[in-house]
Amino acid sequence: MLHEILLSLSGHPSALFDARQGSSHVTPDAFALLSPSETELLSSLAHLSRLHRRTRDHVARVATSHPSTICRAVATTIASHNLDKFQRKVLDVERRILKKDASTVGAYGIVPLAGVVSEFSESTKLMEWLWYISDFVMASYVPGSGDHKTTGGQSFATGAELIDKLRTEAQTGYPDIEQAALHLGSVAETAWLRQLSTWILYGRLPSFGASDFFIRSDAEDDEPSFISDHKLLPKFVTRQTAASMLFIGKSLNQVRSLASSSKALKGLSSGTSELELLPVHVAHLSEVTAPISSAKLSGAVGNIRLSLSRNLLQHLLPRERIVEILGVLHQFFLLGRGEFPVALITEADSKMQSRHRSPAQAKQPQGLQGLLMKEAEISNTLSRSWLVLSSLTSEDDRTDDALDLAIDIIHLTLQTPSSNRPRTPGRARESTTALPLLSNVPFNDLLLSAPVSLTMDIRSPLDLFLTKSDLDMYSSINAYLLAIRRSHLHLAQLWRHSSIRREHPPPPSYHFSNSEQGKALLTRRRQRNDARTREMRKVWATCAAAIFFLGESEAYFQGEVVQESYKHFLHWFIDPVRPNNNAEVVHAETDASDISASSMQPPASNGGPHHDPETLASAHRQFLGSLSYALLLTDAAFTKNIREFFTHVDELVAFITRLHSIRQNLDLEEDDGVEDFLRNYKQEEKDVGIELDRARRRLDSDMKSLISRLRDIDSERLGSIPTFGQAGSSTNTREEGMYEPLKVGGVDRLLMKLDWGVAEDEEDGEN
Repeated sequence: MLHEILLSLSGHPSALFDARQGSSHVTPDAFALLSPSETELLSSLAHLSRLHRRTRDHVARVATSHPSTICRAVATTIASHNLDKFQRKVLDVERRILKKDASTVGAYGIVPLAGVVSEFSESTKLMEWLWYISDFVMASYVPGSGDHKTTGGQSFATGAELIDKLRTEAQTGYPDIEQAALHLGSVAETAWLRQLSTWILYGRLPSFGASDFFIRSDAEDDEPSFISDHKLLPKFVTRQTAASMLFIGKSLNQVRSLASSSKALKGLSSGTSELELLPVHVAHLSEVTAPISSAKLSGAVGNIRLSLSRNLLQHLLPRERIVEILGVLHQFFLLGRGEFPVALITEADSKMQSRHRSPAQAKQPQGLQGLLMKEAEISNTLSRSWLVLSSLTSEDDRTDDALDLAIDIIHLTLQTPSSNRPRTPGRARESTTALPLLSNVPFNDLLLSAPVSLTMDIRSPLDLFLTKSDLDMYSSINAYLLAIRRSHLHLAQLWRHSSIRREHPPPPSYHFSNSEQGKALLTRRRQRNDARTREMRKVWATCAAAIFFLGESEAYFQGEVVQESYKHFLHWFIDPVRPNNNAEVVHAETDASDISASSMQPPASNGGPHHDPETLASAHRQFLGSLSYALLLTDAAFTKNIREFFTHVDELVAFITRLHSIRQNLDLEEDDGVEDFLRNYKQEEKDVGIELDRARRRLDSDMKSLISRLRDIDSERLGSIPTFGQAGSSTNTREEGMYEPLKVGGVDRLLMKLDWGVAEDEEDGEN
């Protein structure tokens, strides 16, 4: 029976322990000569024997079928180390029995069964834990169920989950389990480091187990791009370190993809190649050993990033190129060039009016179907705007490089119904340098009555600095600022039409007043104009108040927020070591164009830790986050109110224009006798007048709601300024020279002007 026990513990099936399938105990009817005490002793050995076979077979399946190389490495280690150690334990007991060692064999060659059980009693707990870990890696098969049992809806664990699990299991009071957990954890972390080395040293994804790696290629784009999945990261990796890893691999991939370009080779010939930097990077990464320390990993990754930036990326992505792109983004996305939004809005209005006046449009069915813009028409609108801007530059002026670059890379695109509104993508929320989540209120459907957005081509190697999330944020800010400028222009244009505000055409000449008929005509016209003027007085007062609100809001958002924030960021970009002085930047008299010109000069020292593209990209995201926060785009209530305000402005302008057209036709009927028997202009004037008054009241209510919400925001944001990510080195995010967003004046500065204007309006109303 001893031979049968040892064979069974070695992993062979035994009639002694497997007489009944599914039974966890040895039953007396299996061997009638066994006593109850012997049966209980053999039950523990039977449990250990079954655990050994199940664990051995299961880890063999994991090692051959699991998609993660980390899990395969752990499964192989369990079989080759832990189970092999147990096998040697069985052989050691057998050797002592054969040699009749006194520690195992008693008098008269008797081997006590209790002694054999005690030899393996310490192995039961460890074998149960090994089975638990192997079952955690891949759910075991349950006989009779027809499928794998799952835990939490998943049948396979990822490598990151296994690493975190082993680190947790190592914190136990059982020394043997702790030792096994530390050893398996070391194997898992070493396998993870091998995966990481392929990416961080060569810029390539792992050949095997790439689905378990936290970086994957984005198949949506024609050009190769990479994104990070933080769910596949072990917990000892900080988000800043993960961002640096992504940046390093992307940079190396860019260098390799541009190696065939003669321009790239010319720019990189004076610097060090990535192959020459490889031994240095290997030395940094070799300092990280299992168990991995988060501080050591962050330090090694930071050193590799800085080495790559100082020796290679300064030639691949020079600072002059980044400054040039920032200038384009500021002038056209943030409306820093005032002629651009005016030209774009004018061309968009002309396009919409031409569609309404076209004969083919009258044959279209009623509804929005006939008013939807096509992609070619939208592109043509932007192209005509570029022509207007080009005509404003005289031949004597120098070449406008920013405009030429914008014409080449900026596009106005139609957003399909299946695509989401351009804002911060969901995956950006998982990063410590995450952009803030904007309100879901759209503003991109106001320009052309269709969801259009201003976009830009992110060409390599610019994607090392600018991401899709950043560009989506710029598109959202652009649509918001463009909506404010559009409403302001539409209301201001009402004052340019003299026939709306005054009697037009003017009264007849003086000789009409010499006849009774002429006097009656003049009296009738004067009474008609006086009545219309009294009716329109409230409307013009509302329009003036709305223009005042839009003018002050635009001055605050565009002047104090956008312009000053951009100048502050550009000052830091040029000289990051210089301490941030908000007061100095706010009152700086240097124009943004002068800053751009001076920034084109090479810096005195381009080897500082704050000049690498990743740090600049992180600081740029902080700039965008603080800018959207100061523009109130993160406040859902305010964006909802101002979106309704923009809609009601369009309604009011449309009703005023319609009423003016109706009254012109009425004047033709009354004064010249030109009648249209198919139209009842008297009734239309009455109906439009009622709707105009309702639109005026809605606009008044919108302004009161907006000012009330601004007061609430002022009290809610008092003394609280959020931080949108940290820039700089992954080892120290608070060292001197780090970018800190500009703390612009709160909305109380805007409220002071609006309250003063409201008080004046109330006094004028009382008078």
